[in-house]
Amino acid sequence: MAICYIAGAAPTAERIDPQPGDFLIAADGGLRHLARRGLTPDLLVGDLDSLDEAPRGVPCKVFPRAKDATDLSLALDEAIERGFAHIIVTGAWGGRPDHAVGNLQLLAKAARLGLRMEMLCGGFTATAVTGGSLLRLRGGGTVSVFSWGGKAEGVTICGLKYPLENAVLQDDTPLGVSNVLDGEGYIKLEHGTLLVFYEEDIECGIA
Repeated sequence: MAICYIAGAAPTAERIDPQPGDFLIAADGGLRHLARRGLTPDLLVGDLDSLDEAPRGVPCKVFPRAKDATDLSLALDEAIERGFAHIIVTGAWGGRPDHAVGNLQLLAKAARLGLRMEMLCGGFTATAVTGGSLLRLRGGGTVSVFSWGGKAEGVTICGLKYPLENAVLQDDTPLGVSNVLDGEGYIKLEHGTLLVFYEEDIECGIA
């Protein structure tokens, strides 16, 4: 299945490795991150306030600077419109904290639409899952789980150092922070939305 990669404009951007058939979107200043790695996007989206001018030879969707959506949000909308079910985002973490929180909201949006979206966060990957999902993990490292947007109910964590069984997580209490995986485990959710952060050496699958 083809992957849509989105490059945001945060000061640091983790390396990505698009394969033939994948689609690459630069969200405004994310174009610079791609250029440093010798990558040319298939599409540039945004108001271009971080760029001197639109690059030649790259299709662009340019929006006014006075707008309600962030450039990364516009790039996600483009990926959704093009029918991608798996989206990987780089350059979305480590810059302005308000933008970072907004980008976490986009993870939740994608999950609620039934899409898999992963955000690379400097040694960690963040994703979101919604009710009825099963997230399988393999490897070793830190895993943190947070309720997002109210209560997350029927949370079961198995195979990690600190298990839970049919628990309720609240969005004002970080009960799920800094769990540990050593081998294989899973996280299951009945109702609500979870944000999950896991270290880069951990493999993750969502069912």
